[in-house]
Amino acid sequence: MARGERRRRAVPAEGVRTAERAARGGPGRRDGRGGGPRSTAGGVALAVVVLSLALGMSGRWVLAWYRARRAVTLHSAPPVLPADSSSPAVAPDLFWGTYRPHVYFGMKTRSPKPLLTGLMWAQQGTTPGTPKLRHTCEQGDGVGPYGWEFHDGLSFGRQHIQDGALRLTTEFVKRPGGQHGGDWSWRVTVEPQDSGTSALPLVSLFFYVVTDGKEVLLPEVGAKGQLKFISGHTSELGDFRFTLLPPTSPGDTAPKYGSYNVFWTSNPGLPLLTEMAVPRQEEIKPCQDWQAVY
Repeated sequence: MARGERRRRAVPAEGVRTAERAARGGPGRRDGRGGGPRSTAGGVALAVVVLSLALGMSGRWVLAWYRARRAVTLHSAPPVLPADSSSPAVAPDLFWGTYRPHVYFGMKTRSPKPLLTGLMWAQQGTTPGTPKLRHTCEQGDGVGPYGWEFHDGLSFGRQHIQDGALRLTTEFVKRPGGQHGGDWSWRVTVEPQDSGTSALPLVSLFFYVVTDGKEVLLPEVGAKGQLKFISGHTSELGDFRFTLLPPTSPGDTAPKYGSYNVFWTSNPGLPLLTEMAVPRQEEIKPCQDWQAVY
């Protein structure tokens, strides 16, 4: 093909490109003041960013929905154990136990609506400000070491807890019998961490009983206003009673300020309990017994 012919055929193509630029708003300018290709590219980039964000958020929602659905969806296979495998009739030795993770000490029943019991304590005068109430095992709260020294998983256990200058020993023992896993007893001993120190900081122990709010719990107070029993009734246990034995210390002598008092708190929660307890905290020397009898 001749060179001149190639030139003549290139002219119409150039004309087409000129027409296309005119249709888009005229020739683009290099100084950025013109519209056309640059503004279109910006719009496309913005659309891509918005679409990416939308897809990312949608993906998070879908993942959260999937995890929630997977967590509550039961497997189609039959249960490994029957529904009543943890009942006191089938496994009385395992019905009561220290099934309270994340607390220093407590017991409960193996049932959908258990009766919860637990221990809290606080020292006065050891640090400025409000005394720290010990209840849940928190990393960095300064308590430790702690852990079970003996525990057979069935009928008894003993652990030591170090809290600054204090050494707490929690013990429990179960006795078989009855229709609800038998009876059980606690003993909490508080003593100085240093065996050569006889002085004991001012300490308060809190024992609590918790139901789902629909059951019956009644404190039984003695003539001097001190708590002696906690009676109750649940649909699973029937009638029950917690017996609080008198506080003792070495030589069977009564502690100087040892006594039981009741704080009746339905809904206010732990902060209010702390505010109520601090002005009335009393020294309780070794050791405390708490017996549950059915």
